[in-house]
Amino acid sequence: MKIFLIRHTESVADITNTYEGIADFDLTDMGRADAQKCAERLLNAGIQKVITSPYKRAKGVAAILCMKFGIPMEIANEIREINANGIMSGVNRELASDIFAMQLADENYFPFGYYLGKSFMGGEDVAEFDTRVCNGFTRIAKQPYQTIAVVTHGGVIRSVYKNLLNRSNEITEIADAATVEIDVADGVFKLVTSRGIK
Repeated sequence: MKIFLIRHTESVADITNTYEGIADFDLTDMGRADAQKCAERLLNAGIQKVITSPYKRAKGVAAILCMKFGIPMEIANEIREINANGIMSGVNRELASDIFAMQLADENYFPFGYYLGKSFMGGEDVAEFDTRVCNGFTRIAKQPYQTIAVVTHGGVIRSVYKNLLNRSNEITEIADAATVEIDVADGVFKLVTSRGIK
């Protein structure tokens, strides 16, 4: 099986400087336009099905791909974004720095992030997140298709790199519509190419 792992494009949270994670924001006009470009780029890749995170920014990209390719969509809860922002999810970053000043000064909560193995107050356990992502991709890899697109989030891509592709280097940047081509054979995931990932 071949998997094209795709990050969603620009959402409203990106232009309002808002902590996103589990907060559910729609794509912007630019996000929809970039999703169209991604669909054009993958038009001849032979994609037979699109599997997406349940969040609007991923489903919006998936819907554009499905419409372009004329193929079905499946929503997979296992590949939703990590709740790394905890109680700050959906809050403007500048406002959050005032509202949560005490917690942000507490070393138990800050700094936080995937590679630190720690989420903010009320967030998801990183090890549990990794387990759910691995379980989701193991299930996806058993589907009866030769080529699938998976539309998801930056945290999920980091987890796939670390746990399924055995890439220990930290990813510092994931562009909108970043795309990773992965071959899967006998349960082994192998990186073929990547675009938009540093």
